[in-house]
Amino acid sequence: MNADAGGWRSIAVHVDPDTAGEQRIDAALLLARRFDARVMGVSVNAHAPGIEARTVQSLRWRASMDTWSVDHAAMRDRFRVRCDAAGVRCGDVALYAGQPSAALVLASHAADLLVVMQPAARLHGGPLTVDDLEVVLRLAARPVLILPSTWNEPLHAQRVLIGWDGSGACARAVADALPLLRHAGEVQVVQLICREAARAGLADWWPPVRDWLRRQGVTAESRSVTLATRPEHQLRRLAELLEPTLLVMGAYGQETWRAPWIGRTTRFMLETSPVPLLVSH
Repeated sequence: MNADAGGWRSIAVHVDPDTAGEQRIDAALLLARRFDARVMGVSVNAHAPGIEARTVQSLRWRASMDTWSVDHAAMRDRFRVRCDAAGVRCGDVALYAGQPSAALVLASHAADLLVVMQPAARLHGGPLTVDDLEVVLRLAARPVLILPSTWNEPLHAQRVLIGWDGSGACARAVADALPLLRHAGEVQVVQLICREAARAGLADWWPPVRDWLRRQGVTAESRSVTLATRPEHQLRRLAELLEPTLLVMGAYGQETWRAPWIGRTTRFMLETSPVPLLVSH
């Protein structure tokens, strides 16, 4: 497949051996084929030696590249076989010692896109919790593609929904999504506005982003939706009604140092989104 001049060149995917690992790898391989990208695996061993006694937020820990177990070596070999079968250039599977969130954040420093999966809603959680995922979104250097835990379809960008709130995080997410937006069959920009803003005529945020997208070679339809419920519930309802194959949104776009709790829309979508999310902070 020919390389896309505006696409991703390096994709990192979380490959720990859980039940959702195959879906994550499938999505990464599909994107890698489209953009002629190299795929790198990220595996985490929280019990490996070499962990420094620091907090996750500081990222003051080191990768342990000499602690391969038999299981991880086998996983690395399977990953390479999958890449070869898909005709995709394969990087190594890097084994990190430490917390999953810290490992994924560091992996994002050397990739154009990070692919993970929504934590499954089960009693004991999984290798990546919602709290871990929030740390990744806040600190990752690159956009994060999050697949729903129940997702079992091939990833594609036939119908893309952009949840627009006028924030810098959202604008960054739209720019980060350009490689997929240029291949999309349909792009909709939906601005969620409160009733007070609608009455005051302060709902005209979307024409600039629509014009900017057009200059980037992306034709987008635009609409404004007055909130009838909480923003997170309205956004999820739109994802169900419009049935997009990808939802682009900014993470913690309205958050300030005086109101850190405003990230509830982001967390709600991380936990419940029925479609893949491409998110930037």
